[in-house]
Amino acid sequence: MDNPALNQKVKVWGVVVGGLLLAIFLGNQIGSENYGELILGAVVIIVASIGLFMGRFFWVLTIASASLAGTFPILGGSFTPFQVLMGMGVAKFLIEDIVLKRTKLNVGTRFDALLIAGFMGVLTWHGVHDRFGMKFLGSSVWGGRNYINVYVGLAAFFVIQSIPMSPKLWTKLPYVVLGISAFDLMISVITTIFPASIYAIYPFYSAVSRTGIEEIVTGGPSDTTRLGSVGNFGTLLITLILAKISLRQILHLSNFPRLIMGMVGFLAVLFSSFRSAVINTLTVIFVAGIRDLKFGVLALLPFLAIILFGLSVINSEFVTLPRQFQRSLSFVPGNWDVDTAQDATSSNDFRARIWTIWTREYFPKHPILGRGFGFQSTWAEQSVYRNDPYADVQMVETGNIHNGFFSTVDCFGIVGTIFFVIWNFRLLVRAFGVSFQKNDPTGLTLRFLALSLATSIIFYWIGALSVGTFLPSEFAAAAVFLRLQQSTGGEPARSAPERGTGQRVSERLVPV
Repeated sequence: MDNPALNQKVKVWGVVVGGLLLAIFLGNQIGSENYGELILGAVVIIVASIGLFMGRFFWVLTIASASLAGTFPILGGSFTPFQVLMGMGVAKFLIEDIVLKRTKLNVGTRFDALLIAGFMGVLTWHGVHDRFGMKFLGSSVWGGRNYINVYVGLAAFFVIQSIPMSPKLWTKLPYVVLGISAFDLMISVITTIFPASIYAIYPFYSAVSRTGIEEIVTGGPSDTTRLGSVGNFGTLLITLILAKISLRQILHLSNFPRLIMGMVGFLAVLFSSFRSAVINTLTVIFVAGIRDLKFGVLALLPFLAIILFGLSVINSEFVTLPRQFQRSLSFVPGNWDVDTAQDATSSNDFRARIWTIWTREYFPKHPILGRGFGFQSTWAEQSVYRNDPYADVQMVETGNIHNGFFSTVDCFGIVGTIFFVIWNFRLLVRAFGVSFQKNDPTGLTLRFLALSLATSIIFYWIGALSVGTFLPSEFAAAAVFLRLQQSTGGEPARSAPERGTGQRVSERLVPV
């Protein structure tokens, strides 16, 4: 039962109590000259205001924040913006929706809930055994950050499945995600050009330039600038363009500006210096090709190969490409810069060593249920100023196996991996089933999420991400994707009707 008068009273008393506590806090901190905590308090107030006054758009911002790369060092820990906003969001959901509006918690379709329970049950068993890896719980292991990430993502999945949703509101999600990616790009560029700014930015936000850090440590500029945020922005830009138009129409004269923007995005991907960014972008184009061309995508693959080999020929025979471009394209045969080629070869050798250690020493000991996220805290104590002879073992011990499939088996074991693979396959099938529909206000967001989900799932199994970094963002994106599909009639919802009403679920998708 929704009582507007009661809602208003709760909000007023919340403001009164919060204002009183704020006055006490400010008076104490000013008297003690603790200005650092005052800054932290100001940030908390700003974030709290976002939760109170943005209404349902708060959830759009929260889900989009899952794509931010940095963390906030609060209270001696490292919390992502997604974790902070979701912590507020869960409290907001419990008070506004569960308590005041008597909304029922929705876990999605029964089969999806069963699959999620399967692999999360294995992870929970490990979490209880590891005491969720938290130092302050007295555990000898320290994998707690990944446990927090995954369970925050799971909370987002259930909350998004349960709250009243206006599909039109979520049409802004692709642009908010792109804007957040632009913020990471700005931080990365600033800290690359001005490495000294890292000292001022890093205590508040950790996604600073890796190149800038190397310059501070070594005392000189890096030979190759590595800007992962540039590649991420380029990939998202291309994803948004392909969500707007079909590949069949991209060469039409009316879409020429979008084609130019797509080229700019691809140049940004090449400038990132990461081969993974190029492969990820090619995967986006491939997924869009399956959506638009069906089996005709087979004709698209030679075209993409011609572009890559054409760049290799240009570099070898005509114009030497920047080192960033060469590093990104080093997986393509060609006459690349010696240092760039050696760096790529060293990276391949490193991964081969990591995989060998895991398959020989770790997987045979935990084949059925895996290892979860727990690891001894001593393995996290590393230094950039020395070469650790056990660095490869350290990588495996802390779950950085640099392969999605191996990471999944290492975390969930064979049992949990089966559930996880089936759930991802179901998401993949649904994502490929999204096509262009006329007069659908959520069409752009659905296509954007479908492309993003399908790309991330495919790339995860061959890429270097781990479960702890991939699954939270997958939960968040899948929650919105599945809910929007329900709202457009793609699949029936499973949530129970609100108490005292006989409403159908399709009628509860708009705010009340």
